[in-house]
Amino acid sequence: MIELKEKSTNAHLVIVKSSKGSIEYDNEEFISLTLSAGAAVKGITYVDLRKFVRRSLIGKGKMKEIKDEVDLNCADLIVFNYSLSASQERNLEQYFKIRVIDRTRLILDIFAQRARTNTGKLQVELAQLTHLSTRLIRGWTHLERQKGGIGLRGPGETQLETDRRLIQDRIKSIKSKLQKIRTQRQTTRKSRNKVMKNVALVGYTNAGKTTLFNTLCGANAMAEDKLFATLDPLFRPINLPKNRKAILSDTVGFIKELPSELIEAFLSTLEEVSNADVLIHVLDVSDRFMFENKKSVNEVLSTIGADKIPVINVYNKIDLMKEKINLINDANNIQISAQDGLGIENLLHSISKKIKPEPITALIRININQSKERALIYSQSSVIQENMIDNNLLEMTVEIDIKSLKKMKKYINIDVVESKLQVLEQK
Repeated sequence: MIELKEKSTNAHLVIVKSSKGSIEYDNEEFISLTLSAGAAVKGITYVDLRKFVRRSLIGKGKMKEIKDEVDLNCADLIVFNYSLSASQERNLEQYFKIRVIDRTRLILDIFAQRARTNTGKLQVELAQLTHLSTRLIRGWTHLERQKGGIGLRGPGETQLETDRRLIQDRIKSIKSKLQKIRTQRQTTRKSRNKVMKNVALVGYTNAGKTTLFNTLCGANAMAEDKLFATLDPLFRPINLPKNRKAILSDTVGFIKELPSELIEAFLSTLEEVSNADVLIHVLDVSDRFMFENKKSVNEVLSTIGADKIPVINVYNKIDLMKEKINLINDANNIQISAQDGLGIENLLHSISKKIKPEPITALIRININQSKERALIYSQSSVIQENMIDNNLLEMTVEIDIKSLKKMKKYINIDVVESKLQVLEQK
């Protein structure tokens, strides 16, 4: 994949339009993606097309216009907002004499820059190799290729086949490693969900998910004003009203037409969303494309099978609005400012109401030397308070569902002094 990390990368953007308007992608978002990749935008060419050219997507007249601007601005990269085939990329590069990429490769490069952990790097590499495997021809145009017939088999085909095999072997190896990670995460998630429910933050990239994550958890995760700042899932406990607790997870942000290679590669990460008990859909009210972004996120949620999970729509960044916005403000739709802490209490109450079933608060007493029983209590419940009431007796206030409590009483020696449904306490 092309590297865009160097400051010297000067990009010329080509925004293709048709009679129906901009092709699939919003222009402002496309420019933001380019800037997020670390490139400087030196020029933009808008192309209105009623008919696409199969060989190069755009016509010769526009190609000459773009080349003149590229030469004038000393650009060393051309980025199209429309998906290019391998042959189109090759033909365009031969004409412009500089690197040409499309929106998909641009997003893949941004993900490669953002990946920090070993898992994230593996996921990005898988997406890159999957995308590259269909475009191997572009790297070997200087060699002969098989044309058929005796005596016409050149060395290029052998190199292509070797390269393709090596890539497929690497893809297979990465998938095997990611499957192990996926299995480990499933085991961890299953164990984690026995103790507390999982609440996942979802939303369009740069909507403020990580800032909200830090506010709710008191964490200090990196929150930057750029696209795809968070790739690897983060997990922290949060305190809810009535001494309830839950696990909050922050995952990768979504975008319009998220490349299928990324969805497949980040499946183990996205499963944290599809297996959540409650979703918090963070929306940026200062973004004029908020409702379009909401639709794009819902499409991704449907793709990964998370469209049936209870959702709380959180309208973030109300501190940036000069006038009060007229949005429904109820248990399912809450206005907040993650930066200033406005509306956070309402959000916590809404999360608490969404988590089902209602747990019970139980008062359990065990002997001080019952270390195994104590460890099991911690693994099966949320321990709110723990006190020594005499030299030999330990008293624990826990939050646990009735089924788990009955199972615990059946297999270990504990004394349940008192247990009340929180819902009854609320009434």
